[in-house]
Parts: sequence; C-alpha cells; structure tokens
Amino acid sequence: MEQYFADCYDRFSELHKDIKKSIEGLSVEALDWVPAGNTNSINVLVAHLTEAEKYWAVIVAGNQPSDREREKEFETEGLTEHDLVSRLDETLGDIQTAFEEFAFDSLQEMRYLEKRQMSVTKGWAILHALEHAAVHLGHIQLTVQLWEE
Repeated sequence: MEQYFADCYDRFSELHKDIKKSIEGLSVEALDWVPAGNTNSINVLVAHLTEAEKYWAVIVAGNQPSDREREKEFETEGLTEHDLVSRLDETLGDIQTAFEEFAFDSLQEMRYLEKRQMSVTKGWAILHALEHAAVHLGHIQLTVQLWEE
C-alpha cells in the first residue's frame, strides 16, 4: 500500500477504534436511543457511517457501480455492540483492500456521480469519507454522554 493510502487507512482505523471505545458496554437500548426528535441513534450513526465510508472511499474512489440505499441506513435498529464492531471491522477491511490497489498518481481522476449530478476527484471522495466519519464519531460520543446523564 502506498504511503498516502496507508496514512488514510490509519486515520480510518483510529476513528473506528474511537467509535468502539465509545460504544463499549452499551446495551441495545442505549444503542437505539434517540436523544432528540431530529437526531439519530448510535445504531443509525454507525450503520450510516460505515455505508458512507464504503460508498466514498471504496466505491466512488474505486470507480465501481453502487447499489447503496442510503435511506435504509436511517432505519437501523436492534443491533448489538458486537454487531456494530463487526460492521466497523468489515468496512475497515473493505477500505484496506481498496487502498492496496490504489495508486497515488490516480488521486486527481474524476468521478461522476449520476444521482448527485456532480463530479469529484478520487482524492476528494477519500477525504470526504474521513471527514464524514469524524463528524459522526463526534455525534456518537455526544449521544453516549447524553445517554449516561
């Protein structure tokens, strides 16, 4: 794996470790809890985060077709801590496999997203996935703090 992608993979890995630490020991009730009317449960946040990571860092960056159903991610419920950890680990494995195939000189390749009617570079897609994951880690941490209160 080229160094740039190894560095990005390391950041995804650290974010996942922080998520795992945040949800450690939480019950399904806590993972499904919604702190306010227009917020998401931890189960939804992890489901959405992992699907978004796969979409941006693997599918878009890898120029692969997508069958992602984003809306379904927000219906996720009933998952256990173990289920979420498995999902995080599987996603990290998918990212690692993709990054092992990527070349640094391909970061400026353009990707056209039909559903969004926009173009992005491969590099932008990877950075967006990292940014998105970090934002949702913060949401998860805040939700845990509120649950514990």
